[in-house]
Amino acid sequence: MPAYRGVGRGLTTAASRRPPPARIVPFRSRHFRSRLLALAGALTLMSAPAGASPFSGRLPHVPLPPVDASAVGDAAAAAGPSGPGPGYWVAAADGGVFAYGRAHFAGSAAGTPLRRAVAAIAATPSGLGYWMAAKDGGVFAYGDAAFLGAAAGKLLNSSVVAMASSPTGRGYWLAASDGGVFAFGDAAFKGSLAGTRLNQPIVGLASTPSGLGYWLVAKDGGVFAFGDAGYFGGAAGTPLHRGVVGMAATPFGLGYWLVGADGGVFSYGDAGYFGSAIGANPTAPIVGLATTASGRGYWLAGADGGVFAYGDAGFYGAPVEDGSRSRVVGLIAGSGTDVRTQAQSLTGTFGWDISWPQCGARLPGGGYAFGIVGVTKGHEFSENPCLAAEYRWALRHGSMASLYMNVNWPSKDDEPRLDEQYADVCKAHELPCQLYWWGRRGAAAAVAVANAHHVSAPMWWLDVETTNRWSPDPRLNVLIVKGAKEGLEAAKLRVGFYSSQYQWNVITAGYAPGLPTWVAGPKNAAEAPAACAPDRSFGGGTPWLVQFPNGLDGNILCPAGAAELLSAFRAPAPPAVPAY
Repeated sequence: MPAYRGVGRGLTTAASRRPPPARIVPFRSRHFRSRLLALAGALTLMSAPAGASPFSGRLPHVPLPPVDASAVGDAAAAAGPSGPGPGYWVAAADGGVFAYGRAHFAGSAAGTPLRRAVAAIAATPSGLGYWMAAKDGGVFAYGDAAFLGAAAGKLLNSSVVAMASSPTGRGYWLAASDGGVFAFGDAAFKGSLAGTRLNQPIVGLASTPSGLGYWLVAKDGGVFAFGDAGYFGGAAGTPLHRGVVGMAATPFGLGYWLVGADGGVFSYGDAGYFGSAIGANPTAPIVGLATTASGRGYWLAGADGGVFAYGDAGFYGAPVEDGSRSRVVGLIAGSGTDVRTQAQSLTGTFGWDISWPQCGARLPGGGYAFGIVGVTKGHEFSENPCLAAEYRWALRHGSMASLYMNVNWPSKDDEPRLDEQYADVCKAHELPCQLYWWGRRGAAAAVAVANAHHVSAPMWWLDVETTNRWSPDPRLNVLIVKGAKEGLEAAKLRVGFYSSQYQWNVITAGYAPGLPTWVAGPKNAAEAPAACAPDRSFGGGTPWLVQFPNGLDGNILCPAGAAELLSAFRAPAPPAVPAY
């Protein structure tokens, strides 16, 4: 029984039954190249500005053909609820503001040179404006929030750490870490801890519904009440895993919540407990808590932009899903009437494809029109462990998503078991039948993986490249490719092929299914548009996409693909439009 060596793998087989895998020279494997370039791509991404594409040169230009607007539509074209609804704002240290749900975006300080980082945010009662406070006491007002004074320029003993608005929206308080309180507008000064020796610094501030009192909370969980604010308990003296980072009062002012950096939530008075983030294992420290209008739920925000919802609090989005790289410092909630739109049309012709080699890597934060995600882990009957997360990334920023799977000759472990694996559909030693079903059931297995992760696209691409195992007999390889194609078609999916003329001809000897192609081969962005020409395609198909190396794998959409965009890509779901 002669032994043959495939592409980097051993294969022992009976020569009379099993042809040896081809000794194919790799042309341009997406996964081999991705692994080699992963570090370079990560460094490029880390040096790119937030929200920008890490591509440093001029993107290739391929004009978009006219698209029927009635076919594309707009995910938010239908009118949303006419009344107000809940929402929340998340503030970042660089002055960025992110609005979700019905919350109104009124502006931000992102891009503005700041003497000190932003430390807190507070909203007006109308939900049409908000203030941000910097560590040096500077105040920034947006929308219907009026500037009523600031502590910047004063000789502060310690940094400002918290902010709260008065019930009328015509005043606000700032709190410093030493317990100092600064009142502006109609916000009443009811005392402070300035000059008091504290065991731990102050980290949070909340006002009573009347505006005639407020609470301060220290990092050790100690609570200090002023004015008409009642004392309902605190966590001082309680062994804490991580220190307290903030607080919020109940709607009636008869209780409050404290939140720790580890996501632990402590409720006092009439504040209900609805859960915490401790079991969720947040990837960054929690920085704040905001309550719903009913007081029967709350949100937590992490420093990385993650948002956690509990009780009747709805999840409407988070900066971490929008590619934000700024440290989050605060979270507030309120009402609004905004209805966000998400146009379901292509925003450009440039996109990325990613798969398991990019698991855990820093992905582009914007600047792409589409993302194509690998379902398999380089070969049939495998699973990309990051499929769900990478698919969510592909749909961010208004971009669209598509999927692909790898196709290959059976592995050295599977090949001896083909008789057993396909005995229900093939006769013993009937290799052509077994290879067809290997391809077809491999496609069905990939679809099952996608369905299990709630991942979908109207079109899938079959990745046919020489770095996978293949036979030197193209006729047998074609059976696998054809089986995979028909397996996807049986799942009511449109099918295209990823390869290059060289690889396709080596593997299939020119098999011509006449389906759309995703062409590999150009060395850079400048060469990519020319590969949209029909004479650069393979398998009798029309080029829809062209791939070129760009740290990660960059791609351009050809005119033929752009004209069929809704046949190839899944558009993002419309944003939530919550109502009371």
